[in-house]
Amino acid sequence: MVIKSTHLFSKLTMCTEGAPVERSKKMKKHYLRFGIIYCVLALVIFMAAVSFYTKKKTDEVNDAWAGHSVINSSNFFHGSKTDSYTEPEILMQSMVHSWQFTSYSSEDEGFYSSLIDTRDGFNVMFETADVIMARYYGEFEYEVIENSEESYESRSTQLVPGDLRYMIFDEPLSFTEDEKSEIRFPRDITITGAMCDDKFIYGGTLSIPSDGTVKTIDIGRPPMVNEAESVPYEDWIVRLDELEYYPIGENSGDRRLNMTAHKLNDKFVEEFKNGEASAELEIKKGVFTTTASMIRVYNGGNYLVTFYSVLKPFKIVLRHDLKTYILFLIAFILVEAVIVFAVRKLYLNQKSFEIRSRKLTQGIAHDLKEPLAATRAHVENWEKLDEDTRQEYSGKIISEVDHMSSMVTRLLELSKTNGSNIKLNREDVDLRLLTVNVKNRNLEAIRKKNADVTIISDETVESYPVYADLEMMYIVISNFMSNAIKYCDHTVIVKLERTGRTIRFSITNDGTRIPNTDFDKIWDPGYGIDAKNPDSGESSGVGLSVVKNILDAHQAKSDCYNGAKGTTFQFIMNAYDKGSSETGEEEI
Repeated sequence: MVIKSTHLFSKLTMCTEGAPVERSKKMKKHYLRFGIIYCVLALVIFMAAVSFYTKKKTDEVNDAWAGHSVINSSNFFHGSKTDSYTEPEILMQSMVHSWQFTSYSSEDEGFYSSLIDTRDGFNVMFETADVIMARYYGEFEYEVIENSEESYESRSTQLVPGDLRYMIFDEPLSFTEDEKSEIRFPRDITITGAMCDDKFIYGGTLSIPSDGTVKTIDIGRPPMVNEAESVPYEDWIVRLDELEYYPIGENSGDRRLNMTAHKLNDKFVEEFKNGEASAELEIKKGVFTTTASMIRVYNGGNYLVTFYSVLKPFKIVLRHDLKTYILFLIAFILVEAVIVFAVRKLYLNQKSFEIRSRKLTQGIAHDLKEPLAATRAHVENWEKLDEDTRQEYSGKIISEVDHMSSMVTRLLELSKTNGSNIKLNREDVDLRLLTVNVKNRNLEAIRKKNADVTIISDETVESYPVYADLEMMYIVISNFMSNAIKYCDHTVIVKLERTGRTIRFSITNDGTRIPNTDFDKIWDPGYGIDAKNPDSGESSGVGLSVVKNILDAHQAKSDCYNGAKGTTFQFIMNAYDKGSSETGEEEI
């Protein structure tokens, strides 16, 4: 029996030394997979929330701005289709007037419009360009009718009517804020070498002074100008009162969208030419890109006025709601961080538990070596012993078996205290009687150590009752006492003190003091094991971990400290009032 037990011990030791590495790898992979799944799940939820919010906001943008430029510009042509109205010159003038509306379109919207002659291979006769309107207010005569302290009244008479003309530019314009301010108040702006008919100023240059420099821009010549009735610019205008800039080609600096609208318009016209597209207004809404297209047909299909716009809803939403998206991102990062932290903490806790369990098993296994070996020696010599010696050996075998049973009990108790529930079979326990009993059970150890173990208590106090689990409190006091005896030089003192509603138990020996740096570690499983030499016979360190968990389950306060010589362990519990509670089981 003993031979088989020692063989089983050897296999147990091999298992505890070989399996942990593989088990640790599997556990790490498990938690890594667990963390990835939850991180991906958080990412999916985040993307769903952002997508829902983005879709809602882009729908709002589309409802407000989709096709805005196309609708406003094309509406300017709606209605009259008389022969005079459908002449190319008139259509071009109408296009210029309609472009005023596109200059107020949304940011991140590109626009393109063109006049096409279908008889000339769908040749583009005229297309969108930047426009500046020049206005002359006319001349007025003012007459004061009444000017008194009580009232003031005047009357104005327009002597010379006002007028306006448009300037078209071949290249997209770009102005600084100072130059735009000069355009709004054109006191120092000059137009030289230009001609004008009844609608346009063309040829010549526009000079804009700003910050000590002068920007000179060539004024374009639209194809529909009436040269026969044109006059020099100076003959038309007496004074330049106002300039208004319509940045068709600028759109807040995003010219690429205008170029995109131009390319898509060409494709749209080709499809219309092949009968693959309709001339009616068509709006295609999207999250990232929304397009609108339309064609006005004039003069029996000889002339087409095309309109095409490209809108970027998501860019608009992102620009206006950037803070919201940043908050979304911060929330996502925090959630991911919490998941990573939680999974890592779970992994480290499980890893710590595995390490503690492994140390526990190794410690118990090594502690069982000596009693197993001693028991085997006794059994092997059993046949050679006489009757009197057998009686003595029988007592030794029983003592060793009791010691092994105690070790196994400590293992089971630690297993229970690592669980979520600790079942306490509470009853009236007299700590003084229990301490005396534990001392009597350790008389052999006291004799071998030649130690003096003294129990100090107030003899006038009848008892030191606590409401506790007797078996678990036995483990606590037995562990304290066996450690105190094992590590003392000669003296162990146990004190029991009752103060009001509390009872204090303390045990002090005169051995080597515990290093101050180890006070936070002494309650950990495995404390005291010689890692380099586990066969040294040192304690497994399991006991104090069990003690701590048991005392915590009883809601007792426990600690330890160094004295002048040796170390003191103590705990404080509530005294038991027999009339206040009944014996029973409790799960914590």
